[in-house]
Amino acid sequence: MAVLSDSFDAFVRDGDRFTSTAPEAWAQGRTLYGGMTLALAHEAARRYFDELPPLRSAQCLFVGPAAGRVHFLPGMLRKGRSTTMVAVEAVSDDGPVLRASFVFGASRDSAVAVEPPGLPDVAKPDEAIPLFASGHERAPGFTANFDMRLGGGAQGVSGGEPMMATWAKFREPPGGDPVSALLALADAPPPAAITRFPRVAPLSSVTWHIDLVAEPTDVDGWHLLAAEAEHAGEGLTTQDMKLWREDGQLLAIGRQNIAIFA
Repeated sequence: MAVLSDSFDAFVRDGDRFTSTAPEAWAQGRTLYGGMTLALAHEAARRYFDELPPLRSAQCLFVGPAAGRVHFLPGMLRKGRSTTMVAVEAVSDDGPVLRASFVFGASRDSAVAVEPPGLPDVAKPDEAIPLFASGHERAPGFTANFDMRLGGGAQGVSGGEPMMATWAKFREPPGGDPVSALLALADAPPPAAITRFPRVAPLSSVTWHIDLVAEPTDVDGWHLLAAEAEHAGEGLTTQDMKLWREDGQLLAIGRQNIAIFA
């Protein structure tokens, strides 16, 4: 098991560039899993630009494997009175890895308010079943850093409904910036379409859009990620995602497009 913030603290800065040797403890096959790559990009942005307001939204295009030395290059897109837009490009010694954009925004008074949805009716963490058996060969390597339990929906390769409500938490407190930790946590469970896989097979995130509804103060405890596949076909699946704290506060809403090889 690894501590998330140790990977952030291992960043080497050279002028406008931040370099990370992709930590094997957070790998999915030959690459870092998507949430870790985006979390590193966010770390590069917040370390390069001083006094950014809270993160409101992130959009990411996963271009190639994040392996070996990965270089993150942040740049300013626009700085307004309340909103700052930052782009981060990541490249490895073998080619492009990621293109991400982040929207940071200060709070403003507004007459409009809509209450976010509460927790769905699922099993509590202590009643939920493990998503992966200990040491299970199907589990990507990075999942050893998380305790993940299925609170609702179907298990992978079960033929069940394409929905998974997964409780997840870091096995070791992540430390560091809670927003970076949230990005890493939000992409830890497998996509909902895995319930319809006829057999274990590779998959890879292509795009990810995530909007933060509330600013996390810590990401040490249980969080529920509900993912529902809205479509799958021709080697791709799209899914809707929501992430809550255990106390029912909605933290993030997302959409993902994922390549599947089953």
